[in-house]
Amino acid sequence: MTDSTLTASSFWDFPPDADVVRYGAYELTLVRPGAPTDATGLPAHDPVAARRFAESFGTIDAVLEDLGTVPATDDASAGTRADLELVRVGCWGGVTEITDPGLVQCNGSYPVEKEAESLAERFPDAVIIASCTVEDKLTYGAYKIIHPSGVRLFAAGQYAASQEYWDVEGSPVDVAAAFGITAAELSDAYVELDAAAHEFSWESLCRLALKKVAPLDHTGRLTSLFRVRHTEDVTGHMEEMWLEEE
Repeated sequence: MTDSTLTASSFWDFPPDADVVRYGAYELTLVRPGAPTDATGLPAHDPVAARRFAESFGTIDAVLEDLGTVPATDDASAGTRADLELVRVGCWGGVTEITDPGLVQCNGSYPVEKEAESLAERFPDAVIIASCTVEDKLTYGAYKIIHPSGVRLFAAGQYAASQEYWDVEGSPVDVAAAFGITAAELSDAYVELDAAAHEFSWESLCRLALKKVAPLDHTGRLTSLFRVRHTEDVTGHMEEMWLEEE
């Protein structure tokens, strides 16, 4: 369903068929208390709640089109600029997940942190876990974990570079304690809590934390697909990160 009162994306300087020059992954999950950790206990996807969440999300200026539902396991990677307008939102009871290329970091701007903190103000009882990676000559990552007890972790930087290229606030040790992640679970996921930031398995720590509060298996789930207009600032960052060659 298209809203005729909204124009097409007006903040882009690149044409819709411009190629995306980097590969990335980008998602944020919000989990309210009482959500089951067994996938069979999750309610069906709620498209109305999904649109409401998309319209309130800070990277998004407007939802231009509701493209229906797609399997949550479908590949969400972007190939062209037009694909960067596509955002997926899954709402399964107490679990809400958004897959949004506008979450990716650029030049010291970290939407994963900003949007997670904004959601924490709205939902102080929720767990929020966000993870973004961009593959270029080096892999760039940005990660945010919020536990309602007050424990917070933010980490962002370049892998295989050096410790000095990472910003880290909070402690992986505190995250493991807050979520009840055991030493055996950390070992099985190859997470060493004392590893240097540029060698740390941040993605694995995010998954371990998320597994404690929500099912990771997306098999059989649906998610809403929206074409959106991102905010002007976010669009500018997306152009630089996804479309501009070095």
